[in-house]
Amino acid sequence: MISSKRRLLIGALTTTSLLALSACGEGSGTSADSTGPVYFGVSAPVTGQYAEYGKFYKQGFDLALDQINADGGINGRKVKLKWEDSQSDPKQSVPIAQKFVNDQNIIAELGDFSSPASMAASPVYERNKLVQYGFTNSSPKFTLGGQYMWSPGISQATAEVQQTDELAKFGKKIAVVYQNTDWGKQVFEIFQERAKKLGLTVTYSAAYLPSTTDFRPLLIKARDSEPDLVYDIGYDNDAAAILTQAPKAGVTAKIFTEQLTATGIKLAGKDAEGALTTATWFPNSSEPRVKAFTKAFKAKYGHVPGAFEVYAYDALTQLVHAAKKGGATRQGVYQGLKNSADLPSVQYGKFRFQSDRRPADPPTPVAVIVKSGEQVPAEG
Repeated sequence: MISSKRRLLIGALTTTSLLALSACGEGSGTSADSTGPVYFGVSAPVTGQYAEYGKFYKQGFDLALDQINADGGINGRKVKLKWEDSQSDPKQSVPIAQKFVNDQNIIAELGDFSSPASMAASPVYERNKLVQYGFTNSSPKFTLGGQYMWSPGISQATAEVQQTDELAKFGKKIAVVYQNTDWGKQVFEIFQERAKKLGLTVTYSAAYLPSTTDFRPLLIKARDSEPDLVYDIGYDNDAAAILTQAPKAGVTAKIFTEQLTATGIKLAGKDAEGALTTATWFPNSSEPRVKAFTKAFKAKYGHVPGAFEVYAYDALTQLVHAAKKGGATRQGVYQGLKNSADLPSVQYGKFRFQSDRRPADPPTPVAVIVKSGEQVPAEG
């Protein structure tokens, strides 16, 4: 039998251990090692249907790491990343978030790729006061998840209005297919509202699952509604499949996509010719910062950078800037983002965050069209 004194001692030790674990989970914002490398966590799709975005991220991050560490890191400390493969799945992003908040060496998190995956994990990051830098999260609801949710990307509340304005230059009768996710439905709702104000007619609309690969039944119905444009509110792999299958479904209307990267264009091949989307990133810009980035990127990878590569590069350099300003701790990153008026960005130039933790005065996207496998400005 255990004596009363021994039971009390075990109870006290158990309580102390639980408190220590709780403190670890809640994160005081102090790195466990103040002299070794500074770590940022990355939650991103390394495998699965969105793995191409993880590859884009890695190229942008790796170039940023080369330059940051060659320049002395953060006060002489090297910057490193700890990667976890989420497949951009909310079921995986949540345990990844718990792993990151429990690792006291991680001072901020980058990702996830999709808004649904990020937003599922947001409560964990918010509760533990770890900045979640959702640099590709355009859902208007993302930064509403708490004060530790930040995004240098444009919210769809703004971006979709701008995109619809550009789309309207190419037709007035629109057939729409969209991802059946919270993100897809939110974007479609914003589109509908703006389309109504612009006098556009939605001839057909239908949602599709993110796992959809055969779009022909939807495209045939879209074709039969006799639109000027078929508009896809989805990701790059969706756009590539739709562009490839549209001719087989007898679609002669122009195709306008929410996203279309160099990978999507390559996958669609000749069927990508004439595809429309919008862009704020132009690697051939004469801006010195863009020329310098593009030159360094081409030297490392042998090809021109796309939008998601520059998003990743910018995101990491911004968190490092914040850590240098506020301190290489969790709270230091938060304060650095909050108090910086000169955050670096290849895409924007120097910028600051507004109270909604989105960038102030972001660039306006313009319509682009695929010609000879490249996206160039389009004339409506």
